[in-house]
Amino acid sequence: MSRLLKPLLAALLSAVAVPALADDRIVDVSNVRSVAALLQEAGYRAVIKSNDDKKFYIESAANGGNFSVNFYGCKEDANCDSFEFHAWYKKQPQYTAALANDWNESKRFLKLSIDKDGDLNEYLYVSAVGKMTYANFVDYVEWFTFMDGELSKFLSERAALTNK
Repeated sequence: MSRLLKPLLAALLSAVAVPALADDRIVDVSNVRSVAALLQEAGYRAVIKSNDDKKFYIESAANGGNFSVNFYGCKEDANCDSFEFHAWYKKQPQYTAALANDWNESKRFLKLSIDKDGDLNEYLYVSAVGKMTYANFVDYVEWFTFMDGELSKFLSERAALTNK
């Protein structure tokens, strides 16, 4: 290779953007303790608690509010077949089925419902069957927290319309 071609080739190669490598390590998301550790690794608070039925869940927070990670189909606190990111908001006059339907109509992952007490629930389900990459897990967490922020804006806009 000529002396002129080598530096040119080196400059071209260094100018090519190399995408950041995703953390493709395979992680187990089928038990409460491993999910809590993964949340903490991603920079979130993760406190394992149990409810009145002795079912384990994780308490965490984002965007100035609490959320929980609830597990389903578990044997003790392991071998769960799914989990959900969940947050709820105490009953407000604007929390109606129509409001939840307006949100749900244009959102694919984070869904809303109104419970029997009139409280607003937001949730994002994740299958825990098999394993996933760490990057995929973090993407779910970040998607939930981003959409939670979008929900706050949506609710504020709706409250402003209701108060006019």
